[in-house]
Amino acid sequence: MKRLLWRNKKGQIQGVDFALAMIVFMIVFAEVIVLSLSFIEPKYLNLEDRAFETRADQVSDAFFSSAGYPIDWEYNYDIDFNSFGLLKYGTTDLDANKISRINPNGLYSLSYNSILGNLSREKDFGFQLTVESLFDVDANFSLSQPTGTIDVATSVSDCNIWIFIVAPDMTVMLTQKAQTDSTGDYSTTYPTGIDPLPDGYFTFVVFAKNSEGQFAVDYTELIVNYPINMGLKMIVQENENNNGLATIQTISNGTLSSLTATVLFPYKSGEELYGNESQTINAPTNLETFNLRIPTNGTCVALVNGYTAGGGYDREIQIYPTTLSSESGNIAGSLVVPEREEVVKIEKIVVIRECIFKVVLFIWPD
Repeated sequence: MKRLLWRNKKGQIQGVDFALAMIVFMIVFAEVIVLSLSFIEPKYLNLEDRAFETRADQVSDAFFSSAGYPIDWEYNYDIDFNSFGLLKYGTTDLDANKISRINPNGLYSLSYNSILGNLSREKDFGFQLTVESLFDVDANFSLSQPTGTIDVATSVSDCNIWIFIVAPDMTVMLTQKAQTDSTGDYSTTYPTGIDPLPDGYFTFVVFAKNSEGQFAVDYTELIVNYPINMGLKMIVQENENNNGLATIQTISNGTLSSLTATVLFPYKSGEELYGNESQTINAPTNLETFNLRIPTNGTCVALVNGYTAGGGYDREIQIYPTTLSSESGNIAGSLVVPEREEVVKIEKIVVIRECIFKVVLFIWPD
């Protein structure tokens, strides 16, 4: 009997062991399944994320790897084009003339919705694009009389700088080439006279070139009395025939008595007179075009100034190639990047007209 009881107890113990073993087995099996799933490629778990990654790649290619179609779409102002792209055809550079078309402050600027619609019928994503120099330059000046002050600061030391001050009548009243010191600073003075300053814009423009040959540009303005909004807008592009000219197209409300365009650019030492080019149109229509000399490559700044018969004035300025940044107030695309995990950030160093820029593209599902 003892043996039978002992055997029965043994049989009961085996049943408990089996149940515990099954529980342990199920737990281990579940863990193995979870761990296995964690190693599966995400595209098999979330098809929406994978689809957006594909879309982000396509959008990035349009901005950085495609010239669009037709390849000279940047000169088509009145008709739609087939595909969007910022690449300069036949090169790996970005095209300054195409970037001019996405400057939201420029004439003939492509709207955010227009670019989205060209890239996707569904418009199911958002983007933001910035184009900035690799280092910074800050320009400040005063109109104190009889001597004004000039202060330039660069984020790197020992930069060559070209300084221009443009008066309200578009006269280049100061042209100077200098160098920032070991701390990146440069200060000087210039004569402003004792006579009352004329009404209008005084514009201070600085080009800076670091030891590696990279450029940065800044400008600032001081205004005597109050300007009038004349609806003045402009776009700066290289002439379509690539003949060393900048084509500056303008629009205004048609009330101007004169319209003047000036282009400023860095010059070789001793050639100050060749650092700017100007043209004036009297009694302009509301749409006018200037063709002014610019360097074959490199950077420049274009200014357009309008006057009315009653003494009103207005001025517009653009850097070419156009920089797009929050500081300049001309970000391309959405002004705000959402704070979400799905946001893709693509950062590249690019060449535009033999100048080097940092371009940042944000893309997100919308």
